[in-house]
Order: sequence, then C-alpha cells, then structure tokens
Amino acid sequence: MTEAPAEKSRGAVLLVRALALSPLLVLGLAYALAPSFRASLNDGLSLLVKGDVEGLRAWGKSLGASAPLATSALMIAQAIAAPIPAVLVTAANSLLFGPFWGGVLSIVSATVAACVCWGLARIFGDALASAFVSKAALMRADAAVARHGAIAVLVARLVPFVPFDPVSFVAGLARMRLRPFFLATLVGQAPAGMAYSYLAQEIDRPDTLLVAAIAAFAGLVVLGLAARRLVLSGRPEGARDSVRRDRRRTES
Repeated sequence: MTEAPAEKSRGAVLLVRALALSPLLVLGLAYALAPSFRASLNDGLSLLVKGDVEGLRAWGKSLGASAPLATSALMIAQAIAAPIPAVLVTAANSLLFGPFWGGVLSIVSATVAACVCWGLARIFGDALASAFVSKAALMRADAAVARHGAIAVLVARLVPFVPFDPVSFVAGLARMRLRPFFLATLVGQAPAGMAYSYLAQEIDRPDTLLVAAIAAFAGLVVLGLAARRLVLSGRPEGARDSVRRDRRRTES
C-alpha cells in the first residue's frame, strides 16, 4: 500500500521524460528508416552549417507542405549541435512562411528543442550535457538557475546575449520541472523570436537590417533586465525556488 504513491510518482516522472524526448526519438527513427528524409535533412544541415539562409529558403520551398516539419527538425538538430545559431532557422522560417507565422513556428519549434535538451540532461546528467556545452557556460547558467529557478530561464530567454542551450541543459541538470521550464521558455523567447523573424524580412536591405537589428537588440536587453527587476522585486523575502525544492528530491 505504501509503495503505490511512489510507483505512481515514478511513472509520472518517466512519462514526462518520454514526452520531452519524443520529438528527438521520432526524428531519430525517421532519419534511420527513411533514406529520402535522411538525405533531405543532411542537405538542410549542410546549409545551416554554412549559414546559407537563402539556400535554406530554397531547400524549404522545395519540400512543399512538409517544410514546417523539416525546419522544425533543423531547429532540434541545431540545439544538440551547438554552436550552430538558431537564428538562421528563424530567418529561413520567416522567408518561407512570412514574418508572423514564421516567427510562431520558430518559437514553438525552439521551445520543443529546448525541452529535448532538458530531457537529455535530466536523463543522462552532466557527462552528456558537457559534451554539448562548455563547462564554463554550464557553470554560469547553473549559478543563475540555482538562485532564481524558472525566473532565470524566463529572463535568459528575453536577453539576446545569453546562450540558449546551456540554460536548457542546466535546467534539466537542476531537476527543474518540465512545465515551468516549458512556459518560461515559450513566453521568454517570444519577443526575440518575433523580432528576429521580422528582421529577416530586411535581409536584402543590409543598411536597414543593421539599424533595425541594433534597435531590436537594445530593446530586448532593456526588456529582459526590466522583467528581471520587476519579477524579482515582487518575490517575497526568503521565497524558495522550485528548482531548489526539486534538487532535494531523490529519484530511484
């Protein structure tokens, strides 16, 4: 009788981990079992590594209705192959689907990719996370997450110069729950995701792009710092973060 709650809790933990990693599992199976998908994804990855946004647009256009799935697969692939910048996929989505829907697709797929990183770190621990992200970046992200929990994730997503993937891996290592991590990532990266998507529309006008990019960067920094100050000032003295509570949990 006393073991039933523990078994139920363990089952819930396993379900959450499987949910976080399911996009990666589907992607891996498709890559292994479908030669045409493997060849197409390899082409996209090659263009991504080269930073060829126009090539990515042509590649996505050639895929027709499956283009959203293909660019989402690229978003997941770049997350576990850092330091390839996700902004290249965001730009390609903007050029393929327009600034609004391209931005929405980029935000959603980047959130899914972040959850994959969270799941990998949660299951395989520091050894695997260190293979994808430098130790220094992990330590910096760990200090922020340990102190502020999901708030650190939210602010990190808002501020453009904070690396995206180390925060995802650290959140998994710190045993942050998936729901607050998912929500903080989705909400926090929305302003930057939409800004980058609309900026991509100026890719053929370098002068306009430069001015707009500087303004967007400054605006995102101000927004991130203001959000941090606002949220932290509203927290009660001595409040404990969900991450710290989760760290005291033990899982067999």
